[in-house]
Amino acid sequence: MLVTFHKPDSGTRYRATDRTADGLLVELDGGGYNKVGAREGPVPHDLAHLLVERELQLDQGLWGVLERGGMFDHCLVLEGRRKPHADRRALEIVRAAGTGLAHAELLVRAVSDAALERRLRDVSTFVPLLGDLGAPPGLDADRLERAGRALQAGAARWAATPPNATVAEEWNLRGSGPRRR
Repeated sequence: MLVTFHKPDSGTRYRATDRTADGLLVELDGGGYNKVGAREGPVPHDLAHLLVERELQLDQGLWGVLERGGMFDHCLVLEGRRKPHADRRALEIVRAAGTGLAHAELLVRAVSDAALERRLRDVSTFVPLLGDLGAPPGLDADRLERAGRALQAGAARWAATPPNATVAEEWNLRGSGPRRR
């Protein structure tokens, strides 16, 4: 699923669009940013989610839920027709993700903080930030560092993107890996 992040001509309110498997064009309205220790500045929060969730293989986070047809309050269908009972199905998908969404939120924040504080290989201080949910399976210093570096690279790409232009990232947990455009 290709996700396109649209940089505004002014202000901080970015938006992200993605084309779903059933042909809908969905927009997420965003405005939050994560500081990640990049010289260039912060990264849009929803882009941070995509990068961390992809690097850590989190299928119950924001982008995994959206890929399966879940919808959130800040989502809007721009093109296409939703299937019958789509609202009910979307809510069921969000509910089924359960603590996975909260876990993804904590992980994005914790990886952002680790990147900001230049402790990307320090798993021992990273894991307590996740509380009772703990670390995802297989988390080690290499994966933590890759996720943090992905955030910093995302911040650099965002900073280099002129106003009214886009940054595109592939959300792809099942395929051969990330594909950038």
